[in-house]
Amino acid sequence: MLASFPKFQSSPLGIDPNIRMRNPPRRHVQLNASSGTAPAAICSQDRFNPSPLSRPTNKLPPLHITVLYGPRYVVLRISLNYFSVSSSFNLIPTEVVDMDPVYEPLSKPDRADKPEAFISYRPVRQTSSNLAGHVASLAPAPRRARRSRLVLHWLFHVLSLLWIAPIATLLWLNYSKHIIGASAWCPGHNCNAEGNSDNAITRAKQLDSNDHNVTGALQFVAKALEVWFMFVATSLVYDMGVLFAKRGRGLPVGYLLTHLEFSDIRYILNPLLWTSPLPRKHGVPEKRARIIKLYFFACITAMLTILANLMGPATAVLVLPTLQWVNTPRVMHETFNHTAAGQRPYGEGVFPDCSAEQLESGNYSCTANTYGPSLDAWAAHNTASNKQFLQHQTDGTVLLGASQEAALSFTINVTAASDLIWVPSRQVLRNMSHGFQKIQGAYAQLDPPEYPDREFNNSLQTILQQEGPSLGFHAAVHTGNVSDYDLPNGRWVRCYTGWWIDEEVYTKCFRLGLGAQDRDNYGQFRLGNFNVTDKNSTQSGVGVFVADRAAYYNKKEDFGSGLIDCLIKNNDEGTGEACDWDKVFATTWPEDFRNTSVNVGVISYSIPGEDYAKARIWCEHAIYQSFPTYSVDTSARSNMQNLVMLNKLPTVAKDVVPLVMNPAWLFAAWSVDYDDELDGDRQIVKELSRVLPVTWEDGFQTLEGFEFIVLHLYALGQALSMVNHYGYAPPSDPSSPSAKQADHDPSHPIFRTYATIHVWAYGLSGRTSRLGVGVVVLGIACVLARFLIGLSTGVQERSTVEVLAAAFEHRHQGEFDGLEEENHLAKVRYQVVEDGEGKQKFIPEKRTSRWSNALSH
Repeated sequence: MLASFPKFQSSPLGIDPNIRMRNPPRRHVQLNASSGTAPAAICSQDRFNPSPLSRPTNKLPPLHITVLYGPRYVVLRISLNYFSVSSSFNLIPTEVVDMDPVYEPLSKPDRADKPEAFISYRPVRQTSSNLAGHVASLAPAPRRARRSRLVLHWLFHVLSLLWIAPIATLLWLNYSKHIIGASAWCPGHNCNAEGNSDNAITRAKQLDSNDHNVTGALQFVAKALEVWFMFVATSLVYDMGVLFAKRGRGLPVGYLLTHLEFSDIRYILNPLLWTSPLPRKHGVPEKRARIIKLYFFACITAMLTILANLMGPATAVLVLPTLQWVNTPRVMHETFNHTAAGQRPYGEGVFPDCSAEQLESGNYSCTANTYGPSLDAWAAHNTASNKQFLQHQTDGTVLLGASQEAALSFTINVTAASDLIWVPSRQVLRNMSHGFQKIQGAYAQLDPPEYPDREFNNSLQTILQQEGPSLGFHAAVHTGNVSDYDLPNGRWVRCYTGWWIDEEVYTKCFRLGLGAQDRDNYGQFRLGNFNVTDKNSTQSGVGVFVADRAAYYNKKEDFGSGLIDCLIKNNDEGTGEACDWDKVFATTWPEDFRNTSVNVGVISYSIPGEDYAKARIWCEHAIYQSFPTYSVDTSARSNMQNLVMLNKLPTVAKDVVPLVMNPAWLFAAWSVDYDDELDGDRQIVKELSRVLPVTWEDGFQTLEGFEFIVLHLYALGQALSMVNHYGYAPPSDPSSPSAKQADHDPSHPIFRTYATIHVWAYGLSGRTSRLGVGVVVLGIACVLARFLIGLSTGVQERSTVEVLAAAFEHRHQGEFDGLEEENHLAKVRYQVVEDGEGKQKFIPEKRTSRWSNALSH
């Protein structure tokens, strides 16, 4: 075998702790024995000559060799049955000659009574752990070749380790969600999309061209990182193979070229990868631990095969930025306290043109200047959109109208995502307008920290978002007659016929006047061209009230309230004196009725004419509250109307109790005072005058019936949009315990303002990105493992030519005799070591076993 040792390792036979390290320049060692024949030779500087010993014999005495070596010396201790000697010498590059462990009896005639052996050696740099039985003729290698190989060896180590630097940079960019800007090529963060300028289209084409160029170049970067890793992975497989080849009985032939084959994904399906560690049937028995180690090598190789094939896509995912929506930091601006829906409007600033004194006295007509035209505009749009629909029934549709508040517009949100109709708050829209104008550049002199110009200028699109309260409603419209029942203590009950549910028609009754003044739960006003009779013979067109409880009955079912007995059987539908109204409104109603039985609001429209004194088109509604996110696209090109949308709208469970909304908000929406008359010249009055009689006669399936429904929704939506809310300053520190506690309080949430920008950025938002991170992290582990293995062992990778040359120089000794099948050939093992000049040498498993058997005997 080759005479080559790694540093600071001992031979398989152990190390004598009593040996002292010495470093003589050059010396001879004489071995003396009192009997027997010793294997010996004289190794001079220029030749190898066997020297005879006295008393020849064919029996080999037990031989023990202990080798201890360091960076610059080797100590040999050679022990036979009759003598022991130790020596040390300098380490220099050597040429090793592979010798068979064959011993011939030698004799020396002049000293037949005392066997002697002389070992003359040149100083060596390395010697093998299997040195026993191999005698080497050693010669120094050229110093320049050694130095060149060493420089290249360490240079490759450094280059391998440097692969981690770009990968670590990519991980940081993705974990930090680094924003590039409106283009993938944005040096100095200066790539303004100029979305609101006249040059927007030309600028967009220029940015798109830059994007294609940069993303194409980054594809080459990803490929370069993949190729770079392949060099490292190949070296790791080679180093591990060399480590296994230098120890024990060597490495199977099937693994000798693994570092050249493993990059092909088909290699993991190669049967030789999984059968080569198994011993041959008639070969030398193998220890289980050695087989397990070889299977460990096979598993690591298979893992590196998969990793090497995934490294290209993984680096591409991390290298290439994507065009994505990114949220700016969320700034807290208010903590919600309560909504003012259940009370009358009061105080300054609720409505732009109304003072606190006007609101206190119930003068809600003060809103006519600002919000009167808004409701009339909705009514006019309703007519215009229906005309378009009639003209183009095949291709047309009815569009909802928009209303304006400050710099923004909104409409009622009728979506399939929610079972309610939600209305934005005008108070929230007024707060958003400042930020909206800031983003559009209207107030360039202002620079609040929550709206930095740079981020928005370097984005393709900006969506301003603000959290806030919103009121939604569930509404139903009916036609029927009205009946009133007076109760003691100023209370009374109003009942309407025509309430349909599940194909059954009911009469629905509402309790009014309980625990409050009439103005807090009931009010009425007249429409300018109406002249009808309502409660107490007061002329009115619209009656508005809110009831804390409702009850239902028909001729077959009253749900245990007793209304059938007291009103129908006793024929007391005129006065209702026979009814126990407290029991009636304390009844537990079916689940489908519960959210329409508590805090129910009603708006009833009278029909003109003496014959319709009790006729009503009555509309009930239930009010709910949510905290959606208000969103507005700030681009003047894609959102010319500055329309605000509501996101994250909830669905309401049946057991949620509706809010109470004071009728005063509806009077403010119509811009009319209690018991007053609404001007007949207003568009909303004209439209109602046109559609109400037709709706009463023909129902809601007609065009006029549909128009009435939309007009009613606009009036109710106007009222809900005007309801204000109250809040207080949020915690100054978002990470404080109070802020964290408030985030978990659904009744007092903290409202935040932020923007969502459309930019080129890095991030780990998708599954492929997280998979890419996992792959490159394993790649980093492989690079570190390759560096540590190379650093600790000093293994220098050999080229394919050098491996082939070593294979051609190897002298066949029958290790493949009788083996024909590929899986049997792959199991033959070789030790692969290096001689003093760094050349590889192959030592077959068979020769190793011969010397091991010789030592054991």
